[in-house]
Amino acid sequence: MSRRFVRYRLIGIAAGLMLLAAACGGGSAGGDVPPTRDPSLPPHVADAVNGERLFNSESCSACHSTGDRRLTGPGLAGIGVAAATRDPALTADRYIEQSIRDPGAFVVSGYNNLMPNAYGRLPQDDVDDLIAYLKTLE
Repeated sequence: MSRRFVRYRLIGIAAGLMLLAAACGGGSAGGDVPPTRDPSLPPHVADAVNGERLFNSESCSACHSTGDRRLTGPGLAGIGVAAATRDPALTADRYIEQSIRDPGAFVVSGYNNLMPNAYGRLPQDDVDDLIAYLKTLE
């Protein structure tokens, strides 16, 4: 192989890895700042139907089952009840939000910290919708 080919191949691999890291939330330690909501809008009413759509479109279902089945991440059946007991300083809603926005803050025993930080970019309304959906799982 020529040196030029090897050099271009290495550059292509490096560029691909950087794009993959960016897509998976790699980058600054603090993650993305979620978009702020326009205060002139009426208060958002959480929508579990939209939350289910987001659960599937944001690829949550690739790693989490909606039942008890273990995948890469824990099954989410009963998360609304379990979340209320995880951290006495947090409500169930705040615990679930923290798990979405800062997944390394609390890692369920028996799992590795593999969830990407990419979900910190979600608007608050979408996170509220996801929480509403997750709390319907039994």
